Order: sequence, then C-alpha cells, then structure tokens
Amino acid sequence: MSLGVHLYRRGSVYWWRRILPVCGAAVGDEGAPENSSKKIAGREIRLSLRTNMPGLARQRGRRLSVVVDAVLALLGEVMQAGTIDTSALRALLQPILLGELERAEVARALGGERGPEEIARRVQAELDAVATIEDAVRHNRLDAARAVLERAVTVGLPVPAAETAEHSYLARLVLRGLPRIHRINAEREQNHYDDLEDVLPPLPASSMAVGMPAGAPSGTAVPGVEGRPATVVAPSAPALVPTVMPAQPAVQSSLVAAPVASIDPVEPNTSPVPNRKEVEAHPHSQAAQPAVAAAASVLVTTSSAAASAGSTGPAASVVDRTPEATTVEASPQPQKTSPAKDWTIQQAMGEWVRRRQRDTNPHKTAALCKEEERNYRVAAELFTSLIGDRRAVEVTEEDLLRFRGELHRVPNLFGRGTYRNMTGAEAVARADAVTASQQAAVMARAEDGQLDRDNLAHEMRDAEVPRLSMKTVNKHLDKIKGLLRWLRTTIKVAIDRDLLDLKIRYDQKDIGRAANADREAFSSAEMRKLFASPCWTGCAGVDYRHRPGSNTVKDAKFWIPLLAALEGVRLGEAAQLLTTDIQLRCFDQEDFTDWDVDLDDPSGPWPRLRRFSPKDADGVPTVGIWCIDVIPEDGKSVKTPSSKRIIPIHPLLLELGFLDYVDAQKRAGKRDLFPGLRPEKATCAGENLGEWFSRYLEYIGMKRERLSFHSFRHSFDTHLLNREVPDVRVSELMGHAQHGQTRNRYYKGARLAKLTEAIASINYRLHTAMVDGQLCLVLPPGA
Repeated sequence: MSLGVHLYRRGSVYWWRRILPVCGAAVGDEGAPENSSKKIAGREIRLSLRTNMPGLARQRGRRLSVVVDAVLALLGEVMQAGTIDTSALRALLQPILLGELERAEVARALGGERGPEEIARRVQAELDAVATIEDAVRHNRLDAARAVLERAVTVGLPVPAAETAEHSYLARLVLRGLPRIHRINAEREQNHYDDLEDVLPPLPASSMAVGMPAGAPSGTAVPGVEGRPATVVAPSAPALVPTVMPAQPAVQSSLVAAPVASIDPVEPNTSPVPNRKEVEAHPHSQAAQPAVAAAASVLVTTSSAAASAGSTGPAASVVDRTPEATTVEASPQPQKTSPAKDWTIQQAMGEWVRRRQRDTNPHKTAALCKEEERNYRVAAELFTSLIGDRRAVEVTEEDLLRFRGELHRVPNLFGRGTYRNMTGAEAVARADAVTASQQAAVMARAEDGQLDRDNLAHEMRDAEVPRLSMKTVNKHLDKIKGLLRWLRTTIKVAIDRDLLDLKIRYDQKDIGRAANADREAFSSAEMRKLFASPCWTGCAGVDYRHRPGSNTVKDAKFWIPLLAALEGVRLGEAAQLLTTDIQLRCFDQEDFTDWDVDLDDPSGPWPRLRRFSPKDADGVPTVGIWCIDVIPEDGKSVKTPSSKRIIPIHPLLLELGFLDYVDAQKRAGKRDLFPGLRPEKATCAGENLGEWFSRYLEYIGMKRERLSFHSFRHSFDTHLLNREVPDVRVSELMGHAQHGQTRNRYYKGARLAKLTEAIASINYRLHTAMVDGQLCLVLPPGA
C-alpha cells in the first residue's frame, strides 16, 4: 500500500517531509515566480512521525498535510499582496523566543542533578549572556542572533533569507527579546517560576498581542473583517501558545481577508460540534505546525517538549468564529447517550470481569479463573496509574503507545515484595530511585579506582532494577486491547476501529531481516586482497591502518572482520562478546568414534586443532574444541531466538594467535573481549566499527555499491554451500531458523564435531607465513 507523497522511511521509523517556500507562492502554484525554485532551496521540513507502523504514519502524515496545505494557501495570498511587512516579522518573533525558552527548559530537565555551585554558575552564565546581548543591541551586531535564527530554520520557521532587510529587522527583534529569555532562565535555574512578569521587562510590545492593547485580558474582542468580531481566547493549558494576529489593513495584505481564527482548548477525542470548521493538531506533529503557521500569523501548537515526551494533553484547533458558526455552537443537537459510553477503563474492566465470572455467566463459557481475573484487573490498574483513568471512548493510539513505553519501566516484582500495595506509578518511581542509588554507588567505586573503567558499563547495568519482560508487556497490552474490542463489538461503544487495528504488541517475526539482494558477497579474491591490506599485514600506526608500515595492531579492528569472514558472526554479536564466551569443550576419543570422526585424518582439521588442546596429567593432549558462545546473557542481545548458538573456532584464527589475545584481555581484567564497542549513544553494538570498515574499504580502493561489513555473512554462507555443506548445518552456524516442520520440531542440532568440520572447510586461501614462530597474514608473493 502506498504511503503517500510526503511520507518516507528512514531506518525503521517513518518520516514526513514537505518543501516550503521561503517567500513567495507555494510550490507548484501558477502564480509562483519563475525563480521560485531558488527561493525554496533548503526549505524542506523533515519530521519524525515516531512510529514504525504504516497505518499510524499515514494518519499522522495526513493531519500534518491538512494543516500545512491550509497555511500554504494563506501564505500564497500574503505573497501576492507583497513581501512580509514588519507586523508579520513581529508575529514570527514569539515562536522563536518561546522555542529558545523551551529549549533551555528541556536542557535543564535532562541535565541531571546539580549542586549549589553549579546552580550559581548557571545563573551567572545567564546574566552574562544578558549583558553580552544588550551590548550587541547597542552596537547593532546582528550576527549575535545568527545561532537562534539558524535553530529556527531547522524547525521550519519561515525566517527571511540572510542579507535581506527583513532578516536584519528580525535579527534585531530577536536580540531585543533574548535578554528577557535569559533573565527568565536565570530565575528558573533557582526554581522561581512564579510572578516573572512583575520582576522582568516584557517582550517588545508589538510581538505580544496584535489587534488589541497590551495587557488586555483574554477574551477581549478586537476588530475583525467585514464587521465580524474576532476573539483572542487564552488557552487553559500551559502547552498551548496564544494566537498572534498581526494587525494590518486589508489593502496591504490579503491575509486579513480570511475569517479571523482563534485558539480554543479542545478535549482530546471529543466529537466536534456539527458545522464547525476545525483542524486538529496531532500531539506528535505539533512541533512542526508553529513553524508553518507563523508565516500566516496563526499559531496552533503545543510545546515541543510536551510533544517529544508523548504528552496527551489537550489538542488545539482552529475554530471559525463567524456568527453563523456561533449560533450553531450555542444550540447543539441533543444526542442519545449510553451508560457504557461514560465507563472509565477501570469501570469497563470491572464490568467485563463481572460478566465473565462463572457465577454470573449463564452459559458457563469463557469463564475466568482467579489468576486470569487478577491479570485483567492488574492491567487496568496499571493503565489507570500510568496513563490516567480516562473514559474508554477517549483512549487514543498515543495512549496505547505511551502505555507500552511506560510498562517497560515497571519493575518485574510489581505487586510483590517491596512493591506490594503500590500503584504502577509508585512502583516505577521507587525502582528509578533504587537504580539511581545503586548506580551512584558504582560510579563512586569507579572514581575511587576500585572498579575497572572498561567494566563500568556492565556494573551500571547490573545495578539497574529489573523491569517487566517483553512477554509480560505483551500480556498487559493484550488485556487492554481485548477490553476495547469487547466494548466495541459487544457493548456497542464507539471505540475507534483504527485503535483496534493498531499493532502494538511485540512479535519476534517483526524483527527486520535484510533481504539477500541488499548486500553482495566478497569473492575469494577480494578476501585475499582485503586481508593482505595494511590493517592485517602491517600498518603505519593505530590511526593509520590504511597506510603500509611495520606495525600490526591486533585489536577489534583486526579480529572482528576475521571472525565475520571465518565464523559468520554478525557485527553486533562480535562486538558484544565477553572473554567468558570463548570456551573449550573437551571430549573422549570414544565420542569421536561414535560420531564417525577420524581424528588422525591428515586432510581433516583435527591435527591442527589438537595443537591447541590442553594436556592431561600425563602430558598427553586432550581432544577439545574451542568455541564461541553467542548467547543473550549478561546484557547481550541477539537478533532472533535462533541466533543463540555455539560456533567452533576456525583453525586459522587459532594459528593467528586469537587465544593469546583472549588471554591478554583476561589478564588485564577485561570482561568485554573488545572493550569500547558498546557506547551508550550508539544505536547498536559495533556501529562505530562498521562505519570505520566502510571508510577503510574506500581507502584501499575496494568500496563498491552494496558491499559492507554484512557482506562477510553472505560470503560465509555462499562458501559453505559451495563446499556442499548441508544447508541445515549452514543455518545452524549462521543462527537462522530451520525451515519445515521436521527440522523445526525434531532437529536438535548437529554434533559439535560435524560443525567443526564444516567451519574448517572454509578456505579463502589467504596469504600467510611464519614470522618469528607465529603465523601471520602477509602480502602475496611479488607484491
């Protein structure tokens, strides 16, 4: 199904984008000037829809497009009348300054705990900024507003082009308003959020309320168009921004020829009054709307901080205040109501459980046991505590998505132990507090030198309070979705059908898998060329792996590509390996006889492998197989359940000194086999190494389209199949699910010896030689 012209997918998340004109008619209008393509250059708004579900993305995209189309039409009328005058620029000032204020508030919220000295430093920094900006205003240094205006452009505000009179005028307005913003921030740093208007100077008068005197109360009627009054109504929620209506004569701009609109708070999910022209602003798209609406001097928004946090506060709507609409609104038609329509989630769940109890169920079917009854009630209690006990008909898609996110914060011992008799919100708060306390103790140990910094990430993770598992989250989600479906189908409550179709539960089948055509495989010749390059045969230094030299640095960049080529591991799996994941499994020779394996066959891998097996008390080497355990434990994760596996280590890796590297990491007290590959801000383990590998391919002239680190797995799979290794063993080594009922249900895995022989069959004919008694990768002869 088509997503729509303004939607596209980036990674696993859907985005909305739209090209907007800086000045002039909308794109594609017949009245657009010939050089309009130059004017719109770089004016593309891109907004994350914060969902990976196509249906929800289309719904949010349509709501965004409706608002933008309406405003672009007004913008076209403005440009037909002439360029934006000072009134429109003053109207644009308020969203810019409010954006700066909200940006600072978000920074404070995410800044962590701070002491009195840090508070004093921040307050002084704000006051110093006031002095700097006031000095810039006195000397008319408009470049001081450049950073603020650039941030406004990034969120889509229609800032005039640089080096124009409009841009200079707006820059000076911004500089005149910024001192008040910094003074407010200085007060807020000290937790003074009240009575700021009494101690701080106001914004420039023309930017506060246009068309009405400064300080006029909310609801004051101002002159409208053609004798129709326009009312500026202040919002009741702090997330709403007052409408800014520049007052200008009708002969100067056709903007005022449209009916004047006002902003009213509207309860979420309530039906609009009949014949009422209304454009609802979606909570997840409201961050983009002030940017576009400011060009038309109509703001419909909530605060960007509330939108990014998934706030479910009142939405905003643009309401036609014509006399005709007012008359209809004053006398709404009576509607038939049902008692079930007013049920809250708690009440609805109680009624559902009551009807399914055995003593009140006349058919004695689908009756709930005590455990199931408790599970249903717990789900309703969690929803009420975490989201709110709102009416069932008012539940939105955002509520369900937010509920899923909040469930991940609930401790797994909820309702038991120290969390007994607590609400969901109380349990979350307590778990967060315990986690913060335990992690602070870990940080104190690290600062005192009692903890290895390379093990800090593991210790911090161990200090976290365990939360609900994905299976338990699914259980609670299913209970709420089942309740809503029962209300719609049985009780006939007007529950939105899209709400029931929303896919929110986790499913392992939803894990994305790259198609075979997405990557190409390295050929054997390319493998030889790659591993004969400086990173493996001798480089100029740690930071110059692509330059030939005499240094061989055996670290993650050396070993992980070899592991991917010879073991078939994913980048994330290799980057998460621990030193304890390298294990030796010993067997009796009788086991190999039972497995029909000849240990003395010179053409097999066993003579090479037995050199790395430990010796018994008599000095005779045992028969052991070194393996890599890919398991989702100790903070590690795997792509699918079938990715959990044991992989024998290729003889070439052992001969190149892989076990020596593992022993060195153990002696250094490292828990990670490759320390530093799991940064907190990376989207997946090893991401930085993957980017480095792509750059390295460019340095050595091997980069081509669809060739990347993941190509190693395609080479591994192709090489094994060309060696006529059974595909069931190939799937087992690569961590793929077995296909077919027989293999999926009855197959319990090949003997480790057979997997070892399959791994050892991989031979890219890499160039090796003995150097000082150690096998090394070398340049090909004659190179």
